[in-house]
Amino acid sequence: MPEPTTVTIATDDATTTAVPTTDIAVTATLKPGQLPADACPEPTMTMEDFMAKAKSDGMPLNMPEATLQARKTLPRTLIYKDAQTRLPFQTRFFHVASDYYSWPYSDRARVMGCPSTFHLCKTLTFENTKFKQDESKPIDEDRYWTVIVQYEGSVNITKLEKAVREKTKATRKATHMRIAPAEKSFELTGFKEGGVCPVGMRTDLPILVSKELADLSPKIFYLGAGHLDWKIAVPFDGFVENWNTRVVDFS
Repeated sequence: MPEPTTVTIATDDATTTAVPTTDIAVTATLKPGQLPADACPEPTMTMEDFMAKAKSDGMPLNMPEATLQARKTLPRTLIYKDAQTRLPFQTRFFHVASDYYSWPYSDRARVMGCPSTFHLCKTLTFENTKFKQDESKPIDEDRYWTVIVQYEGSVNITKLEKAVREKTKATRKATHMRIAPAEKSFELTGFKEGGVCPVGMRTDLPILVSKELADLSPKIFYLGAGHLDWKIAVPFDGFVENWNTRVVDFS
């Protein structure tokens, strides 16, 4: 059984903890259109190349309900529709094998033609555990945050808390950021672990994006797309301009 996917959390005392974000490990049975670990599409090395491929892709086949269709109680959980509305023909979707999370990062990047392993990212839901909820609001956006970080990156809690204080004007004593429980993340985003996506979330949470992504070449990042077997590639600049996003140095 492979190790669970983790994110490194740096704390005030400079120690680090590997926090599992998913521990799914299964043997893949390929479905039509899935990309196996030895798939080798041409890597996308320029923004022009990426945009040309995005424009010609069309609607992906066999997309799961969470990624493509409206759920009766979750009309905003529409990753494909949300992406096409805000960035028409500027995103790409990939259908990967079910054992994707057991592969090394190099294989994950290769099957999608990803420029490098540094372009692979994950979406995490953080909670300010010291936040005092306004009982008049069902969800207070200053309490829960969406954080996008590279798989090969890390989240420095001290820097993350500073960014949250700058946005909310909260005091240091009223700020304590930790990864939210999986059940709460699902409630807020509509997505389960391994498929959490900042596009098409159930709740319009504020999004903090690692500053490291701004230095990528080309400026594209790859994320889960609502389901373990689906990934989305998004242009960085277009995402920052069209979603509730702040670029933050928290590494």
